[in-house]
Amino acid sequence: MANNLAEVYRESSEKFGSYPAFWYKNAAKEYQAITYKELYEDGLALAEALIDLGVKARDHIGVLADNRVEWIIADCAVLLTGSANVPRGSDITDSEIVYILNHSGAQIVFIENDKVYEKYKNNKSQIKGVKTVIIMDKETKLKSGAGILLFHDLIQKGKELRAKGKKEAEKRIADIKPDDLFTLIYTSGTTGMPKGVMLMHSNMIHQLHYVVTRVANVSPNDRMLSILPVWHIFERVVEYFAIVNGGATYYTKVTDLRNDIQKARPTFMASAPRVWESIYNGIYTKINDPKQTPPLRRGLFNIAYFFSKHYHASTRFLKGLEVDYESRNIIQSLLGGVVSLVKLLITGPFTLTVLFGALGYYLGTLGNPLSTVAYVVSGLGLLFNSFTLDRVVLAKIRQATGGHLRATLSGGGALQKHVDAFFMDIGITVLEGYGMTETGPVISVRSFERPIMGSVGDIVPLTQVQIRDDSGKVLCHIDDKRNIISGKMGVKGVVHLSGPQVMKGYYKNPETTAKTIVDGWMNTGDIGMINFKRTLTLTGRAKDTIVLLGGENVEPVPIENKIDESPYIKQSMVVGQDQKVLGAIIVPDFDALSAWAADNGVSESKPEKLITNPKVLEFYKKEVRNFNSVKTGFKNFEQVQYVTLVTKPFEVGDELTNLMKMKRHVITEKYKDRILDLYKNS
Repeated sequence: MANNLAEVYRESSEKFGSYPAFWYKNAAKEYQAITYKELYEDGLALAEALIDLGVKARDHIGVLADNRVEWIIADCAVLLTGSANVPRGSDITDSEIVYILNHSGAQIVFIENDKVYEKYKNNKSQIKGVKTVIIMDKETKLKSGAGILLFHDLIQKGKELRAKGKKEAEKRIADIKPDDLFTLIYTSGTTGMPKGVMLMHSNMIHQLHYVVTRVANVSPNDRMLSILPVWHIFERVVEYFAIVNGGATYYTKVTDLRNDIQKARPTFMASAPRVWESIYNGIYTKINDPKQTPPLRRGLFNIAYFFSKHYHASTRFLKGLEVDYESRNIIQSLLGGVVSLVKLLITGPFTLTVLFGALGYYLGTLGNPLSTVAYVVSGLGLLFNSFTLDRVVLAKIRQATGGHLRATLSGGGALQKHVDAFFMDIGITVLEGYGMTETGPVISVRSFERPIMGSVGDIVPLTQVQIRDDSGKVLCHIDDKRNIISGKMGVKGVVHLSGPQVMKGYYKNPETTAKTIVDGWMNTGDIGMINFKRTLTLTGRAKDTIVLLGGENVEPVPIENKIDESPYIKQSMVVGQDQKVLGAIIVPDFDALSAWAADNGVSESKPEKLITNPKVLEFYKKEVRNFNSVKTGFKNFEQVQYVTLVTKPFEVGDELTNLMKMKRHVITEKYKDRILDLYKNS
């Protein structure tokens, strides 16, 4: 069993040598594979060349690139030198490239292509320590020399060195310590300059040995589709997850997702919630479009989904997999069980056929003419049951995800309940997890055995979680075996954890490290509770909390998630800090809004005109109230009173982080005048 990530690459090469490790696009945009053996050999060669360049064990090496095969080769090589990579995507900003390369002390930097090099070159005068850049792209127009080296030339050089007997990389592997860094990730964050998170080999080895085995069984027959930024820790753990088990990973990007998902036919796919929301919306857009889905087929889908939804809901309840936030009493449990049993009998595989067939036979022996009716219902049950309708209808819907998806791995944000339920109910298990860059990353995760919706799963092995109030008092303390050490379930507070996945600290930032990790317990800044199924449920973010003028604390995320269920709303952000009531900045779905406008006598068609139209504004106020009211579970002070509409969607690199989380301070600053007018004029 591997003790560090360098050994993971080596052992996987030995076990899965000829199996494809990664699939990537060639110059013709067609997928081709690199095997586990080829990956390790290229990594060894590149490591040997890096050592020859002067790379020392425990150095920091920059990697500025997106998902591509050269990235994973570079990752392997850096680890084999005993160094740590400092990764970031090609969308790195000027200020980030200067800060990260200077702060990390990187002397060598891998750069994806000429475009990213241009960004580096424009800021070179401010970057002090970098001596050598290595261009990854084969199609680069840059030439080797004057501090520039070419990736594939270095691999060739390393092979020549090894052919002459150089074996320095093997010595470096043997010298790696558990607390050595394997990566230094600068969090994109939502406030301020990024912080360098120091993650150790022991952090990731814990994830691979204890977390991966709990989540799912993966084999060389499994296929992963890689769409998250490869430098992000969530994507990293998924790729190592595949490597340690011999699975194959396909690199793609958002613009190619629809085509590549059909080519890869993934069995697992990890992504942030917005990707699943996009797939969900794409399915419903197609179903609700008369040009793509005739009424008969749409009706058949609705029937199939009705049967599947109630069948899965009833089986979840009867198996004890229905989340419980309030501790159901025996009466509630019995009533729920009876209702679930009835639903199961009506929607289950061939249950109506068996029951009414038996009833028809019994009535027939009595000469009762109703036996014919029972046999008719029995016959209809052959079609109208969850199994048949799944095979006839929902199996085609699953083709939108390639048709072979065993599970979706969702993380990096809260998955909306209706999206979560939809995938679970059409037969795709959602393994939602919770983690942070600082926790390497997984703190809790659902498993195939306990996929409890409404939660982010069980606490992972060797980990303990405490829910604390603002004063630090422990409200609930749970261990990895679901034992309640102290306190009680169902109480909200700030999530703290202790475990082997917790980072070494923030690089060159002992003050912030000391504030974040106290006596071995890390403050996540997230608000959550241990529900009565003894899994973790998140309810918001401590620093996202809006405090109204009356002192009421409001968690905006649940409100935003609910509002965003409207087909007329693409994105929203709740505001109201130090105000009497809540407001919201809303990005309309302009396709849906244009159709509504045409049907409701609004002549404007341009987005800029639509968002200022009084009739449109009144419509959006009513639409928000439909989703954000006492009836939908919100208290009076949690209800949005004012709205302002904007035309520009929230986008990655501007209003959103790479994991598509809102940078609330950026949005607030950008629309500060609109927010002031919202409250002044309302």
